[in-house]
Amino acid sequence: MLAEHGNISVGIDLGRDYSQIAFCSKSDRAPLMVMQSEEEKEENDYLIRTPVDLFSLVERKDARGVEVLYQFLKECFALLKGAGSVEHMTVMVTMHEMKGIWADVIRTAFLKLGIPSSAIFLQGHLESFYAYLMNQKKELLTYHVALLEYERDCITAWHFWLERKTKPVLAKTEKCFRLYLDNKARKGRGDEEWGILRDSLLHKNLEKMFENTPFSAVYLVGREFEGEWMDKSFRFLCRKRRSFRGDNLYTMGACYAAMEENGATACKDTLYLSDDMIQHNLGMWMEIRGQEGYYPLVNAGINWYMARHTCEFLLGDEKEVVIYSRTVRGEEMEHTLALSQLPDRPRRATRLRLDISFTAPDRCRVRAEDLGLGELYPSSGKIWEANISLS
Repeated sequence: MLAEHGNISVGIDLGRDYSQIAFCSKSDRAPLMVMQSEEEKEENDYLIRTPVDLFSLVERKDARGVEVLYQFLKECFALLKGAGSVEHMTVMVTMHEMKGIWADVIRTAFLKLGIPSSAIFLQGHLESFYAYLMNQKKELLTYHVALLEYERDCITAWHFWLERKTKPVLAKTEKCFRLYLDNKARKGRGDEEWGILRDSLLHKNLEKMFENTPFSAVYLVGREFEGEWMDKSFRFLCRKRRSFRGDNLYTMGACYAAMEENGATACKDTLYLSDDMIQHNLGMWMEIRGQEGYYPLVNAGINWYMARHTCEFLLGDEKEVVIYSRTVRGEEMEHTLALSQLPDRPRRATRLRLDISFTAPDRCRVRAEDLGLGELYPSSGKIWEANISLS
């Protein structure tokens, strides 16, 4: 049934202990959470156990991490068997923090699964939460919005707001506090006493956070927020503002973001200022259809782990590749990759493949490969690489 509607948007929250999946067809208005069985449906539980060794393998850069993730994704997408072929899905993967090693492993695993690279998108939890917010009722964004996450004995609080005086409207986020509630803080207290202390500590931090800033909504993420221990804090949060609790907000947000990539929803008038966002435009000057012109390589405004570009071109008399960067504030820099020991060939008899990727928002990796030109000028196999700082 779903396949009749065209492309399917899929959001995956890849967690260290548990993962979640949401999907949406183009005819649907909101994502639907995926469950493993009818029994779990009765329990209202969307958690899918993440392989216990996945994170340790990937973070150790063990090659087996790709295979473990591929098998896990294969099992997850089996739950979407009614949605049609994976080749027609757009997927957004979200994590607590998207790092370069994870970006590479996720892409490789999805390619093995049969999803093309053009349909694979990545983001962190905060950006997924932003996507979720932008698809809720507008009145919830009248003022600031608070996000409280309780994970691994720690509560972290952020606030989101919109700068409406700019075009496009800028969505901003800022961390307000981090409260550690581990065994060191507990000091052997019993459950009741510890609950009262936790509530008191959280309440003090919330009062400071909310003191001079109006909030229209608060979102709580984490199962540790369940129960009655935070009675005082919860009453404070609900005072003249809407409060919500849920453990699937990042998954839903990732699915909304996938829907936007699919053209099913849009936040075109708003730009989210992520710490992962590239602040530079990269390009080259070259001859295009007989005329000197600017060829863009990477545009500012995307997350660094999504910034990739590959192109091929013929060299003239040059023995180097020159890349120009320009910040969103207009500052320009020139970066040169010397093609040492390049074979001596006539003008326009050397075809070069250029690969651009990023290792950080302000660090670019450039790789050039000599492809030669047909049988007359075979490739030398030479490769030149450089890491460019854009700071």
